[in-house]
Amino acid sequence: MSQTMRGTPVADRSTSQRVIEAVAETTDSDPTEVGPLYHVVDPEALDNLFAPTPGSGRRGGQVEFTFAGCDVVVRADGSVEVSEREAGGGAVEDDRARAGTNRDRP
Repeated sequence: MSQTMRGTPVADRSTSQRVIEAVAETTDSDPTEVGPLYHVVDPEALDNLFAPTPGSGRRGGQVEFTFAGCDVVVRADGSVEVSEREAGGGAVEDDRARAGTNRDRP
């Protein structure tokens, strides 16, 4: 299943919150059940990277990462695309390994 959140006003919710909501919707879960985003990416840095800019805005770029068993792409236009990964393996541990985080960290 692939989920794309387009046309959602960026100013209404932070990028990190929209990622959590899109993953929850794609996985048919409650946003509180998808796990902490900070295990794979710094939410504040993600929000700052895609914060509104004065003038013409961002012209391009994107960030891709794996979170809660999903591939996530955040684009410069503010869109968030989420696709569920194939089954097999622990999603949280896989997410931490891909992000290069310490698996022993809470």
